[in-house]
Amino acid sequence: MEPITVLSDGKRRIAYENIIQLFTNWIEDSTSGSAIETHRGSWQNARYCIVDYQVAEEAVSAANAIRAFMPQLPLLVITDFQSLIRKRHLQEITGTGEMKMILWNEQDPNQLIKDMENWFHSSSIHNSKIAIPPILSMR
Repeated sequence: MEPITVLSDGKRRIAYENIIQLFTNWIEDSTSGSAIETHRGSWQNARYCIVDYQVAEEAVSAANAIRAFMPQLPLLVITDFQSLIRKRHLQEITGTGEMKMILWNEQDPNQLIKDMENWFHSSSIHNSKIAIPPILSMR
């Protein structure tokens, strides 16, 4: 199972391979045996989704596309100082899964990992006994 799906335009050039491996290890350590397996394909087995588009409309569109099939999928939306993605754009995303917007700073790429780790460890996703909780939390 691929627990994390990344939807990205690639413009920020974030090294998601390393981040995904770290995040996958956190998921495996904290949720052993509680994952829901759908056997439908890699993105359809995802338990989390990272949305990384610089244009707000593209980010919302990509998030809504995956939420159309998996409305409870938790989303991490990446933004930066040049991007015009704001919390008001998150309100346009459908579904019931948890959402978090994280700021990408090219000068401090490790901050993204720290922010993701903090979200993972503090979120209801980590503390829940079900794999994908039906809540909406915009922090």
